[in-house]
Amino acid sequence: MNTRDQVVQFLKSHRSIDAVNFKFRTYKIWPDAYRKNVANALARGDIKIGSAVNDNAAATYRQDQDRLEISPTANFASTKDLGLILHECTHAIIDMGAIGVHSGHEDEAVAYLAEAFFLIRADGAKDVPEVPVPLSANAANGEGIRQEAKRIALKALRNNMYCIEEKDGANLVLLIAEHPHYYKMTRYPSNRFHRNLFYSFLRNI
Repeated sequence: MNTRDQVVQFLKSHRSIDAVNFKFRTYKIWPDAYRKNVANALARGDIKIGSAVNDNAAATYRQDQDRLEISPTANFASTKDLGLILHECTHAIIDMGAIGVHSGHEDEAVAYLAEAFFLIRADGAKDVPEVPVPLSANAANGEGIRQEAKRIALKALRNNMYCIEEKDGANLVLLIAEHPHYYKMTRYPSNRFHRNLFYSFLRNI
């Protein structure tokens, strides 16, 4: 099975995606956005699969190219790697929403939350501290961001909440905005498969 088919199969069949259903500010994420919207876009070729991944990550999504990059070393039997792939597919959902140029830090917060909902359901994680992660714990490896996303997602699951509370989401966005990897990524595009000639060329390299 090739990489595209593995991603499509994961999105269509993994039961833990059922837990990824929430709203933060104006962003809405739900299971069929992965199972139908992203999976079908991959199957049609509207989103192309590549393998050019930065920073030893399992996956990357390039909005300007409508291209999902999957590392050749990504392990589809690993819930961690699947969480990272789902994180990047969340960027694709927002891109497909055609909301225009928007906050990159909010976009990342939504993707980290989606990853957290998925991993909590997949791993059965319950040992997340209930205290918000302070800015001083913003580790270079992103663990502070992931811990805060898990705290927020677990709180939502415990209380059967659909909407993420603003005070929680704002802290996550701040952690992302102040992180060295993300602080310059202030704006992301969302244009649903509209590419200029340059990015259309890059997508096919």
